[in-house]
Amino acid sequence: MSPIEDYLDQLLVELRGSARDVRRILAEVEEHLRDATAEGVADGLSEDKAQWRAIDRFGRPRVVARRFGRLAARPALGALARAAVPFTVAGMIAIGVSGAISELLGRVFGPAFVAGDQPDVRYTAGRCADFQEYFPGKSCLDAAAWHHWGEVVEYRAAVGVLGLFLLGGWLLHRRRRPKAAAAALIALPAGLMSGVAAALYGLAAAGLLLQGLGAAAAGGMSGGTGQWLSAGGVALVAAMVYGLALLRSLAPAPAPPAASTTP
Repeated sequence: MSPIEDYLDQLLVELRGSARDVRRILAEVEEHLRDATAEGVADGLSEDKAQWRAIDRFGRPRVVARRFGRLAARPALGALARAAVPFTVAGMIAIGVSGAISELLGRVFGPAFVAGDQPDVRYTAGRCADFQEYFPGKSCLDAAAWHHWGEVVEYRAAVGVLGLFLLGGWLLHRRRRPKAAAAALIALPAGLMSGVAAALYGLAAAGLLLQGLGAAAAGGMSGGTGQWLSAGGVALVAAMVYGLALLRSLAPAPAPPAASTTP
């Protein structure tokens, strides 16, 4: 019996939890130890010495089992928090996409379509002077629309760029996280996060699109409809994507092919 196999036998005795969790932990631990052994062999060690080095670095079975026990004891809230990271990052990137769409709509239909004010909005002379300082030669309302259009695009783009940075950090973390630690994470029900995301994006899309329709009814093409339509459209697409993911996760697994009875 190899050192790794003996180690896994000892770890099996120490582990606590459901049979499914124990099997997953053992599989991940073995994969981690095999990878570490391969690195040791690449460093010039013999197979046996490389296995012992991997085991020494990983820890004694009882200590490792306690570590997994602490991780497994964390409630599903921790698993939800970890699963919510990609959902949050996707939301931030979606906001950035809506900023890009707002930029395009403003160039095609004018800044007032994206960020114009409703007819009943009035500015003081001092506030108009502030807007016209940045956009000389334009009326107060036009200068305000240009100013607000820039804010809509810039703020959303900033959130999207931050989301891209967080995405890079999250992917790097997943790549560097020890595989054995991932084994102890609590598995969430299939489709849970997709269902939550589809519902939240669907509600957001409905609210934003209704806001856009209200702005269009009150102010027409110059009432700031575009900022709501751009955000609502992106939210609707995201809701559809997560909805399809939910349906795929809930679809029954294909039945295995029938065994051939041909002699």
